Parts: sequence; C-alpha cells; structure tokens
Amino acid sequence: MTRRIPLHADAVLPPLLGTTTPSDPAGHYLLGRQLLALIDHLGNANSSGEAAALLDHVLEPTDGLLARVAEFFEATGEKAKESDHDDGFDLCADFEDAALDIRDCLGNLSDAVERMHALGHGLQPAARIPPASVPAPPPPASGRPNRSR
Repeated sequence: MTRRIPLHADAVLPPLLGTTTPSDPAGHYLLGRQLLALIDHLGNANSSGEAAALLDHVLEPTDGLLARVAEFFEATGEKAKESDHDDGFDLCADFEDAALDIRDCLGNLSDAVERMHALGHGLQPAARIPPASVPAPPPPASGRPNRSR
C-alpha cells in the first residue's frame, strides 16, 4: 500500500502557537499546543490534497502521530511494570490495551488519507471552534440512542 502523499509547501506543519493557551496558562503542554496548531492549519486547508497531507502526519502507520502515541503507551506500560507492584502490572495492561485501541483506529482509517485526497479541491477554510465553546450534545430522552435514517 502506497500512502505517501507529497507535502506541498503550503501543507507543512505549522509553527507552534503562542507559549500558552487558556486551558494551559503556564505553557506546560508543548505537544498539545502543536496539535492545536495542526488543527487550525487543517481548518484553513484550501484543498483536499492539503488536508490529506496534514492527515498523513497523524495517520501514517509507522511514523505518524497515532503510531507514536501507541508506542508511547507501550513504553509507559513497560515503565509501570518496572515497579514490581501489582498495580504496575495492571497499569501496564491498561496501557497495552490503549495502544491496541489506537492501532485498531489506525487500521480502521488505513485508507482515509487517500480518500481525503480524492475528494477534490473545493474545500472551504473553516474557523476552529475553541473546545470550551462547543456545547455538549443533549442526553437521549430514553436510554436508547436516537437513530434516524
């Protein structure tokens, strides 16, 4: 499977946002800010090709963001096991499960970059809605989700 979508000059990773965000006023979460910058850049993508190139940074199965997050959880699980406490082994299993879930997600989205690229050029840049202003969906009236066709 060939998944490399060439990055165009306008689809390179954006520079970091400012040193702080409203939810991180002390500026501790560098990687979170980088991801926010990527989300903003994606929101302003002018073509599906540009969006696909950015998406590839997240979904590439070996070097993409999700693959590396899965590796991070695996390494964290190994570190928890080093404690030789029962909870360390349980925590290791939890991290291994999380890594598997992420790899499942990658499998489910294995053709998403190509599909995004194939959508054509007519994307409208969209302003990113700050997470705090997104209202939570109302709970379903009954215990069952409302499914419309």
